[in-house]
Amino acid sequence: MDPSQLRSRAGKLLYRELPEEYRFRDPHPVAGDLGDLEAFLHGFGHLLDLIRGTTEQAYADAFAEPADNGRAIQPWLIPYLAELVGAELRAPDPEARRQELNETVSWYKSKGSLRSIDEISDVIAGDETVVVEGWRRTLTTPRMSLPPFTAPLEAMGDGDPAAAPGLPQGTPEGFINRAIVDADGSDPLHAIRIPRRDGFGRTIAPETVYWRPLARRGTPCFPGAYDDTSLRTPDLRATPTRTTGPHPRRTLVHVRPPEGFFARGVNGTLAPTTADLAVDPAETRTQVFGPREVLEALGVLEDLLIDGALVLPDRLMLTGDLTVPAGTDLVCEDLLFAGTIRLEDETARAAFRRCAIDRLVIAHPTDEPAVKAQDCLFNAIRGGVGFAELVYCTVLEETELERLHASDCVFAGPLPDLDCAGETTCIRFSRVPDLSALAGCAAENAPSNTDDDPNFIQLWFEEGDGSVLRPALFGEPGAGVLDLASSDAVLRGAENEGEMGAYNHRFHAARIRALRLKLEDHLPFGQEIAIRYDPYLSRPPARAV
Repeated sequence: MDPSQLRSRAGKLLYRELPEEYRFRDPHPVAGDLGDLEAFLHGFGHLLDLIRGTTEQAYADAFAEPADNGRAIQPWLIPYLAELVGAELRAPDPEARRQELNETVSWYKSKGSLRSIDEISDVIAGDETVVVEGWRRTLTTPRMSLPPFTAPLEAMGDGDPAAAPGLPQGTPEGFINRAIVDADGSDPLHAIRIPRRDGFGRTIAPETVYWRPLARRGTPCFPGAYDDTSLRTPDLRATPTRTTGPHPRRTLVHVRPPEGFFARGVNGTLAPTTADLAVDPAETRTQVFGPREVLEALGVLEDLLIDGALVLPDRLMLTGDLTVPAGTDLVCEDLLFAGTIRLEDETARAAFRRCAIDRLVIAHPTDEPAVKAQDCLFNAIRGGVGFAELVYCTVLEETELERLHASDCVFAGPLPDLDCAGETTCIRFSRVPDLSALAGCAAENAPSNTDDDPNFIQLWFEEGDGSVLRPALFGEPGAGVLDLASSDAVLRGAENEGEMGAYNHRFHAARIRALRLKLEDHLPFGQEIAIRYDPYLSRPPARAV
């Protein structure tokens, strides 16, 4: 056994407190090994460490805020503590629920203020948000008690693009308006936190940038975006949509779209390949690979230590192709593959958890699923004669399988070779391109399935000399993420009433529903709530020239 596994914190303290004579006479047969007396004290030390850990956790369980030692309340205790303070928690993510509970008292004290609404949106949505009060963006009938009639006479027509009191409300001006960096800004309502990752792809503290409108009453560069401050006629549509405009009794919440598996900077400065997965063809036991195994192969584990603790990135992206050897059982977790994964023959097996794969090839028929995947994103599955089991997965292009067991999945592309005869295939709580093509899994046999279109989010991408707004491709930020414009049959069609597809475990759609319910408790009665993904929040504000 590794001697380091025998050591304990309390044992080291006990041994250090012994008189030097006892430590000098304690024999160490081999350098680095424990002496008899030292090993004896470490036996007590392990028990004392467990008692200390139990005591520290009991203390942390009494507060929503993490303790100084990093311990936090256990998720199963959060509802009990929330009941003590009368908090009705909405966030679906356990970490967000902990933060929601921690902020409950401050939100209650500032209930109804714009700042509290903005903080609630940031926490529940799990990303940066900008809250816009509809009455501030709505044209009003001119009255003598309102601007511009109340403005000083000397200010009329002075040419100030920010005020322009000499012009009627809503009059287009010769200035453009967009968000620019405010170097002297301090207003938390105009703060945008930009996600960052270090050289190893680990999430670090975000960069905070303050913004201001370039010309508040100017012509907006991006109508409908978070930085659009122009005045409009009230939008009288009863049902808020992605293009819903302002209304005096409507609060608009702009949310930064999730980037999914392929977040910017996911690898940092590392460039791992599938060659760093040392798959042993002679090994008959299950071989598990994740970020730790890849970083160990790269020889950088020691560089990932922070205060003696190993801190790993949440996922890594690997380039190159991978062939699963015959007779092996491979398990991959939190890895993104930019190439092709191929099973060598019918005896090869593979399982994937929270992975993304550009192309999966299963070219041999089997009686049992050759591939089992959960919470995964595929660009395409090829082979035509394979058998796979998919749970909470999204396939962007074709799925060429002969047999399929699928639950809570999104198949955006066709299923050309699928055999639905008898009990060979089962698809439930999933989106398929054509229900009528599934004879054994049609609507009358599986009413939980749907053929509604999955609308994926659109982001800005640089192409040539300009930028274009389009759905993300595989390998790009936002790939496979469902837009809020998708139907409820997809956004709430999973068996757990969450969204179908690869991001069910990220709670994207569930967070937005929770945010709507939370804001209904904090906004005035009758105030409408319109929530949208704003792709302009994915780009930092421009710097003024």
